[in-house]
Amino acid sequence: MKLRTVAMTGVLALSGLGLIGVGAHAAFTTSTASSQTINAGAPGVALWANGATNGCTTEGIAQTYPITCSSITLPAATVGSTFDANSVVGVVNVGTIPVSLTSFTVTDTPAVGYDLQKNMGICIAGVYGAGYYGSGYLTNAEAASPLAVSPVSLAVGATTTYEVDLYAGGPSTAGCGAIPALPNAASGQSDTVTLTAGYTG
Repeated sequence: MKLRTVAMTGVLALSGLGLIGVGAHAAFTTSTASSQTINAGAPGVALWANGATNGCTTEGIAQTYPITCSSITLPAATVGSTFDANSVVGVVNVGTIPVSLTSFTVTDTPAVGYDLQKNMGICIAGVYGAGYYGSGYLTNAEAASPLAVSPVSLAVGATTTYEVDLYAGGPSTAGCGAIPALPNAASGQSDTVTLTAGYTG
């Protein structure tokens, strides 16, 4: 009798262990992660032209001194009533992202009267090989500023050129139409013309 009682107790004990295990499950978990660093690039464009008075006369100089060459001053020209002062400006993308030329803004600072300003023409040509902008009188180009340009992309490290032609007394050698010679009233006057190219990146 004692032996049977012990045996039953063992069975019940095993049954109890079995009941405790029912419904108790181990939950395994895992996860994954991905990350990406976004660095905001910096646009940067430098210029050069033959005779630029701040020394930015070659592409190599423009790339070496991009801050200095972010603007250039072309040599002053003393002209008669008929003239054509055509300059080729080089452009290099010294930034870390592609940029697109989107506009030109024309301004000027006349000295000693306004007859030269009112009778001088401007032609902006060969913009990355595409078209003419500001064809006609300087004052018309100023009034229409900014002159919209269909966006033209310039890759990082890429270079291009465009022409800026100030003229009177005939057609522009850059391809824009003719205007009359300066009137006598413009004699002795001067005007500083600034062309600002707008880029987005």
